[in-house]
Amino acid sequence: MTQRNWIGQSSPRSSTGKSALVEPLPHHISTDAIHVVFSADPQIVARFLPPGLEPLEDGRGWGMVADMMKVSVAEPEQYWRDPQRSCYTEGLVGFYCRYKGKIYRYSAFVWVDRDWSMGMGQIFGWSKRLATIHRTRINETNPGLPARKTHGLKLAGTVERHGRLVMRVDLSIDKDSVQLERLPDFEATTLLYRYIASPGPKIAEVEQLLELGFTNVNTTNIWSGQGQVHFGESENEELSQLGAVKVIEAYTYKRGWTTDTQAVLLKDYTASNI
Repeated sequence: MTQRNWIGQSSPRSSTGKSALVEPLPHHISTDAIHVVFSADPQIVARFLPPGLEPLEDGRGWGMVADMMKVSVAEPEQYWRDPQRSCYTEGLVGFYCRYKGKIYRYSAFVWVDRDWSMGMGQIFGWSKRLATIHRTRINETNPGLPARKTHGLKLAGTVERHGRLVMRVDLSIDKDSVQLERLPDFEATTLLYRYIASPGPKIAEVEQLLELGFTNVNTTNIWSGQGQVHFGESENEELSQLGAVKVIEAYTYKRGWTTDTQAVLLKDYTASNI
């Protein structure tokens, strides 16, 4: 049998790896986010957490809409040579939770507008799906826009699927808003739930709980504000079960970090001895 290369960080693989949805890791990621922290019924939040994870007592979670950028170490010039392969938008709803006494954050639902970002979800266990995502984009030189320091700026982001509004987040910079040195309540480590269904009776499914750390984390331009979050009705979405939630905090910020293949297996749900 002739030996040949068959490579790629993700499908579709080939002899060159050129067709793979995801470029080789690590990836440097950045976000320009509208972020609303809320409190919901913990019994409902528990429905969106993998087995073994428990919601916090106040059912704390967050909704976010953000402009994102990815720079692969393997293709560092891609961000300007091919912007559509580097820039994307994202919506996310996650929850803070406990696992074996430690507090984590878990991204329960993620929406993106690029298929290659979905490919990253398949590798790590982010539950990504395609959506139409919009957010307010600010250019400080626009004479029709108030500056943050004048406490009159309003931001919003929306996620839509199949013509239905899934989520909307709003943020107002008012007289009580302040610029912060750090993002409060954002220290918990990221949990991932990775599931691959079995394609046949003698082929095992994959069901894993992972912990993923990020490096080179840097957060700037953090402003607090007054926030709102709304979850819409859809036949293929479940977040409307949360009902009217209580907003705790809201922020806009810019953040950068590096994502690499350094996840740690916390639990293998298919192993009988764990």
